[in-house]
Amino acid sequence: MHISTHWKKITDNFMLPRLNIKGRKIWMLSALLLIGIVFSFCHIKISKVTIPASAKVGDVVPIQLDIDESCNSGGSDRLILGVLMPKGWKGTQNMTATYKSSKGDGSFTMVPLTTLAAHGDGKNWPDYMRATFGIAGNLIDDMEWVVMQSDNPFTYANGDKITGSIFINLKVGADDNPTVVKLAYVVANTTNGFTSDTYFDEGYGPTAEYYNQYIGDCFTVTGGSGDLVDFCNPQLTTISPPKSLDNDLVTISFDSNVTETALSGSDEVYLCATGTTNDGQTITICEQTAKTLMEGVGSGRYEITIWPRSFFGISDNQTLTNMTYFITDKTGTKQVGYGNTTAPFTYKFKCG
Repeated sequence: MHISTHWKKITDNFMLPRLNIKGRKIWMLSALLLIGIVFSFCHIKISKVTIPASAKVGDVVPIQLDIDESCNSGGSDRLILGVLMPKGWKGTQNMTATYKSSKGDGSFTMVPLTTLAAHGDGKNWPDYMRATFGIAGNLIDDMEWVVMQSDNPFTYANGDKITGSIFINLKVGADDNPTVVKLAYVVANTTNGFTSDTYFDEGYGPTAEYYNQYIGDCFTVTGGSGDLVDFCNPQLTTISPPKSLDNDLVTISFDSNVTETALSGSDEVYLCATGTTNDGQTITICEQTAKTLMEGVGSGRYEITIWPRSFFGISDNQTLTNMTYFITDKTGTKQVGYGNTTAPFTYKFKCG
């Protein structure tokens, strides 16, 4: 909608003809100032994100964000870039970014945690992003927003259409864990933060934002010595402690309330597991007996505690290196595995 249309609505609503000339001029100047404040800065969109579907632990992953901006007044601002990732990746140490745009090229630097975000109610930029965008649909709350800003401000004029790309290099898997995660990205500017207005058109819709978020598909990191950390799929089972040796007591829990599974409604569930030894032997225990019966510990929740060496019956000169397992019903014909599929859950025995 054009300014002239808004101006007509404003003047009609306030019945300007009843104002005297001096009062009208004061009111008009105030209204124009207000419109100038509302109609300011650049509205931004992430139009495309390019990233490989997977990588290996330790890889430096190239990520490209293509952005478009439409400006409705003149000004100058720095661009804010936020990337959501697992805390274990240590993004402040392992991420760099540059940009190329119709307004010039440059690089990004980390925003100090002491820098307060615009319109952030006293929060710094990472905390402001966390409060506004959360963990973007990931299921494990072990994520952080890593925030950078452009080294130079962008100077723009009314009517400018700015295009550009941000090039991110992110070293993944600093925690040495294979991972499945939804990475997310936010772009904004240092003046407006995460605000919007309802007076802008140009194809941005009735409400135009001075920021934009993009949530990616599940991204897979393979390799590493740790256990898989899956932020994307429902956590049907957990193992406690998360790091143990084969001579420790291990508790495996199954929560059928997380999502509908093949075992929903089953009155008894059992552990079906295969252990692999240091000499390459595989031992499968998949029976519906008291040895494998999981105890009910609440509605739809079950657990079993095992001593792995005894459970798999290995010899004194053997050690267990890993275990794969399913949860089954009392017939043994229904199985629930990783990601609510028939693929097994996996667990590596290692020292904490």
